[in-house]
Amino acid sequence: MSTTSPKSSLAKLGLYPKPKPFKIMVLGQSGVGKSALVVRFITRRFIGEYDPNLEKIYAFQSVIDNEMVYFEILDSAGNPHVSYESEYTNMESNIRWAEAFILMYSVTDKCSFDECHRLKFLINYNKRRRRIASSIKGSVLETPVVLVGNKVDQIGDRMVSTEEGQRRCKEIGCVCFHEISVRESIDQASVA
Repeated sequence: MSTTSPKSSLAKLGLYPKPKPFKIMVLGQSGVGKSALVVRFITRRFIGEYDPNLEKIYAFQSVIDNEMVYFEILDSAGNPHVSYESEYTNMESNIRWAEAFILMYSVTDKCSFDECHRLKFLINYNKRRRRIASSIKGSVLETPVVLVGNKVDQIGDRMVSTEEGQRRCKEIGCVCFHEISVRESIDQASVA
């Protein structure tokens, strides 16, 4: 006969509250590797093909600094068949949901790099509007945003240099910048 703690018994009954998950949204143009990054982070496997129109929230837990951390990671989708207004409204709602962001581009695609500037503006706009609406007084914390350049393994196709990525990170106010290859390394995907 095994003994369980009162806390785990209450959790099984649904009487003990689950810890609040940390909500992260991954944004970027279609084809930059958002889904591959999320799946690589969670499962440690690389899968190269995904439906670019699927938007999915992944629930995941991990031990960080000897403490269990619960994540909800929103893998956003770019659907070319949806009207601009509808896409914008959905994106605004998702931005309000998230607490932190990963802005992702492909180093082999200059347009995806430029899109990160617009996406960071939308994050700032929606988070600032929400702070004003909720009348938070005192210190205002900036929303953490990480800029990630993917596909560094495709050396011959590179269009965006590391220096350009670092400069853009500072220009748009991201907390940090990483260049990775989701295909080549699980360690790099974990860092992002």
